Amino acid sequence: MPQLSLTMVDSYNRTTKKLIEVETQADLATYLGLAQGIVDDLEEITDLGVSRVDLILDAAGTGFAATAGSNIDTGGTVQGYVASGNGKKASTKIPGIKPALVDADGDLILTDQGLEAYLQNFETAGACRLSDGETISTWIGGHLDK
Repeated sequence: MPQLSLTMVDSYNRTTKKLIEVETQADLATYLGLAQGIVDDLEEITDLGVSRVDLILDAAGTGFAATAGSNIDTGGTVQGYVASGNGKKASTKIPGIKPALVDADGDLILTDQGLEAYLQNFETAGACRLSDGETISTWIGGHLDK
């Protein structure tokens, strides 16, 4: 079921989140109108501000199950050069990285076909962006997180 995630802020700049499940709507414009209506109604009953509203949709028809022995505390970080970033670097985290993608030194195996395919989503021609809307021109390395 779709959800709206509202980030609310108080006068001390502390934040809290409010998740609201909503009925499936016909299109994005309808979702946006619904979100604005909820925010307008909420303004009438709370002293907190709303600093952000996110629409959460179930994008994948089917997820996948956890692998036996998987560990949420195990992750990896991959770093690359930002496209048109004059040498600037950016990174992305991969939670629960598969042990087969980590070599004996704790470095990620960037030449793995599956890892390459995932990382291409964040490259210049890909559809995904890193936190500042950046894309990567070249991946330079990755390591297992501590």
